Amino acid sequence: MVELIEYPRVRHGIFGDGVVIDQRHYGHEYLVRFPNSLQLWIKKPYLTFLGTATFLAKQPRRTYQLKPEIRPKPQIPKEARSVIEAFRLGIVPAQAIREWTVGRARELEKVQGWLRDESSGTMVIRGEYGSGKSHLIEYLHDNGFELNYAVSLVGIDPCDAQAAFPKRVYRHLIRNLRFPYQGQYYNFREMLSLVSKNSQPNPLSDHRFLGKVLEKIREARDTPEMWEWIEGQETNYSELGALYDHTTAANIYCHILSGISMLAVRELGLRGMLLMFDEAETSRTYRYIYEWARAVNFFNALSMVANDEPELEEERVVRGDYYYYGKQTGLVYSGHQPIRYIYQLPSFLKVVFAFTPDFKLNIPRGYNIYEIELESLAAQQMEYLFYRFIELYERVYQLQMPKGYRRRLFELVKANSYHSTRRFIKAMVECLDFHRFYPSEDPDLLLSHAFHGRTVQP
Repeated sequence: MVELIEYPRVRHGIFGDGVVIDQRHYGHEYLVRFPNSLQLWIKKPYLTFLGTATFLAKQPRRTYQLKPEIRPKPQIPKEARSVIEAFRLGIVPAQAIREWTVGRARELEKVQGWLRDESSGTMVIRGEYGSGKSHLIEYLHDNGFELNYAVSLVGIDPCDAQAAFPKRVYRHLIRNLRFPYQGQYYNFREMLSLVSKNSQPNPLSDHRFLGKVLEKIREARDTPEMWEWIEGQETNYSELGALYDHTTAANIYCHILSGISMLAVRELGLRGMLLMFDEAETSRTYRYIYEWARAVNFFNALSMVANDEPELEEERVVRGDYYYYGKQTGLVYSGHQPIRYIYQLPSFLKVVFAFTPDFKLNIPRGYNIYEIELESLAAQQMEYLFYRFIELYERVYQLQMPKGYRRRLFELVKANSYHSTRRFIKAMVECLDFHRFYPSEDPDLLLSHAFHGRTVQP
């Protein structure tokens, strides 16, 4: 006997007509099969019931037991989900930085040229908030490893990594330092351990701080307190000298950093050391005006060290009214330890600063400094990024949006991103999430909810 099954026919405001094939939550949600095999769970208020559709059953079954078609769950790469989660924050995950770099061919060419240019030690990246400075910094970070640099990235933080206090910035640089060696990545402690193990005699025997540290490691007399001390952490260790947390101590930490860079090249075969400073304009957040002057002094000094300023090796340190300074360069020196800023020439150091356009750093003239002015992505590039991201989003969440609806979402996101790349990628994720959770709602409601306090009812 042939069995006929009746499925309720329904209509949805966006997806059109379909048939109900299952229900849950006591009839409050229905699984609807739309054309092109699209199946979605839809809340009852968003459906209009039209009648029934009759189909032949392939095998006897009870008409009130409607079960969805069971399909194997596709395997979604973990990296795909990490991209979506990062985009929600307006950033790109480090492991996908190359794949999701869009519309920056000219800037990337300049970055790669600078990394290979031994005559320039400083790069300045300028752009408005959200224009992609951090993204380009991450690209530099990744590219630096490929070109065999020891790399460290620090975000200038007025609370924890104030540029006016060089020791605090140095602490973060050392904590984040990584370098490639024989197919693996190592940190700062492993760098000094490798050098002390493989180098005879001590390559930094005349270095005020690192020379003594290498000797202790070689003789197995290193202690946790010693490591914390040379890493710039807060400690009472003083056996090898004092590392001051003074605003005038920039010379101490530039001296140490240039020594580390020399080790990286001459003992480990690296190309040099690349230091990157993101959001450097936040150094304008200070308590006293002299702190701002010290922050500028630190940045200028790093640039001069990276550009192998010869006067740093021999300049005379004199005492001023309030601090010690270099007679030739004007840089501030620690009165307790007026050691020179640079350990040796060349320094093998490269530094990158990311600023907003209104931030002006008084880097001395005469240096070969690369400058990159970042602008927001063009509309065509944003569109390419948007549709490419939709493909990823649909694959992860097993969705399929009508093409016309995709275009409407793009225009909505573009119109409300205020020419900011970061706002654009955050907005596109938020709009897609809104559509996923409220498929029958107008996406304009999202903006009404965000700016006028309206609540979207599920």
